[in-house]
Amino acid sequence: MLPLIILLSAAATVQADSDEIDRGTSATVDDTLGYYFYHALPYGSQLTYNPMNVIINGGYGILQIAGYSESDDYERKIFRFPYGEWWGNVWETVGHPMHTISEFGWWRFISTEVIPLSLKERGNQWVPNYFLHGIGAGMQFRATEEWFRYHGFGLPRLWSIGVMAAYHVLSEIVENRGNEELTVDHLADLLIFDPAGMLLFSSDKVCRFFSQTLNLSEWSMQPAVNIRNGNLENMGQFYVARYPVSSAKDWYLMVHFGLHGMAGLGYRWKGGSSLSLTGGFLVEELVRTAEQDTGRVLTAVLTWRAGIFYDRNNSLLASLMVSTVPEYRLRLNVYPGVIRVGPLSPGFFVSGSKEWIIGVGVYYVPLGMAWGK
Repeated sequence: MLPLIILLSAAATVQADSDEIDRGTSATVDDTLGYYFYHALPYGSQLTYNPMNVIINGGYGILQIAGYSESDDYERKIFRFPYGEWWGNVWETVGHPMHTISEFGWWRFISTEVIPLSLKERGNQWVPNYFLHGIGAGMQFRATEEWFRYHGFGLPRLWSIGVMAAYHVLSEIVENRGNEELTVDHLADLLIFDPAGMLLFSSDKVCRFFSQTLNLSEWSMQPAVNIRNGNLENMGQFYVARYPVSSAKDWYLMVHFGLHGMAGLGYRWKGGSSLSLTGGFLVEELVRTAEQDTGRVLTAVLTWRAGIFYDRNNSLLASLMVSTVPEYRLRLNVYPGVIRVGPLSPGFFVSGSKEWIIGVGVYYVPLGMAWGK
């Protein structure tokens, strides 16, 4: 079922993007028409947003953690992953939720994954559940529904549910990566927070608050396949929220979150362009907690990251992020709409430190091409 949903999403993306090419991709939409997060802007991260972009960036986002993707011979070679075998491992947990939670411990499950009671290593697993699966993925559910509606698909909410199901299941398969130990992370994600996020953002009132008051947007990466070694590069799902702090609403506080959390300050010009400076923490590694109880529980090892972002009307045009992680010490992304080569306006990225990876892509192809070690 999962491959079928992904195939249909790819076909929908290609068809919709070809229609946009035919009509010039010049139309935009606004909140008055029920479009809160997808505005069909002909530049930046809004232009690259489509169902396959959601599935790839979300489903493989965990591979940003360098050590996580180097735990076996597959690395980030997504076309070689044994998806069927890995899904079987996930199903052992998701297919028997009551037994799994009973063995793990009900209060332990509720106090670490569901209720925000602690920020300590043994109890902070709820953090990504609320912010990434609840708010972030909930917003993407609504944005994807708006994408299907804008491109003329019937039953856009049903289409969006299918894309979200593919994205979330793929994410758990890749994150678990064949682990056979008892874990409850998949249960919290797939059975509680993913559905809760979709339900929450089904409300227009909720969407208005997040889109108009907090200016919540999706600023994900531009994924590409490395033609030298077959690895997936430059993937990742990120969100931004901004709140004005001046009477003219030109200065604003900003948070940028995904597998990192950064906060900072930005300025917005009258034409809609904005420049933001942020700093914070990046997930460098996922390690087992020190507890000796039944089951595997992972916690994040953090390092620092800083970033500068340039956008127009909440559509990201360029970003530069630096960190202490050698593979991503510097990461530059320039999105379609900034540089034009003849009739094309490709996006490109550069990342690394001593060893560099470069990539290029066009918005109507879900995966770009990259080169590097």
